[in-house]
Amino acid sequence: MGDDHARASDSGQTVSIEDGGLATSSTTVRRWPLGGRIQHHIVDPRTGTSAAEVWRTVSVAARSCVDANAASTASIVRGHRAPGWLRQLTLPSRLVGIDGEVLRVAAWPEASGA
Repeated sequence: MGDDHARASDSGQTVSIEDGGLATSSTTVRRWPLGGRIQHHIVDPRTGTSAAEVWRTVSVAARSCVDANAASTASIVRGHRAPGWLRQLTLPSRLVGIDGEVLRVAAWPEASGA
């Protein structure tokens, strides 16, 4: 799974799931300029504007794809609070910061060769 949807050649991580769903939310695509700032499509309901960019991608495994998608999108909105929230929910997750640093929580597997 690449963490930058805009560049298919980026390396990422391949994972397998036996049951449930997997989803990734990202701020790297669906972007546009507005008022001198770059916006993206994930909106923070508290502000009505694009969520602050803490994570460029968040991948989550959950009971269903719907649950995984809801959690990955909410994690983008939650920003720095997302890792603790995902741990509390015991949702295996891979968060990639805007600087490219990878954070794995709640038993998300290590990358091969790591």
